[in-house]
Amino acid sequence: MARAMYKEWLDKGKLELLKGWKRDGLTDAQIAHNMGISINTLNKWKREHVQIRQALKIGREEINIIVENALLKKALSGNTTAMIFFLKNSWRDKYNDSQLSKEERELVLAKIRSTKADARIKEAKAVVAERLGTEDNEQLDQVLDKLIKEAGKGGTDKSTNEETD
Repeated sequence: MARAMYKEWLDKGKLELLKGWKRDGLTDAQIAHNMGISINTLNKWKREHVQIRQALKIGREEINIIVENALLKKALSGNTTAMIFFLKNSWRDKYNDSQLSKEERELVLAKIRSTKADARIKEAKAVVAERLGTEDNEQLDQVLDKLIKEAGKGGTDKSTNEETD
């Protein structure tokens, strides 16, 4: 009996109820509770039954439009906070607070990774110099070149795959 329970929710009236719950701002967990099922079951039904998925999607879109219109009315009536919020979200290229573009942020992250790699190389040089008991840069460079060649044979450089702190 429980397996066929989804069928009752494919009824037009029940689908309207789902839309209404979502439009009222209920979470999927709350909707599942109202339906008498677990959140996992609701997620499964959303994957398997387009009608249920669409009803919830339409309900969410409807509330988004309602809130957007309310925000627009407040912005047009002179509410400064609403005006700022509206412009920052609807006209991002002009009113975005971020000083860097996406490409610039990527360049900064690449520079950070490069700087960290340079620091690791300097640390390695210091360790090798300590172990060799010498400050001879030529000998250190030979050892490091050999390490770099060996690392290149073993696969990718770990530092390029690490996230920045």
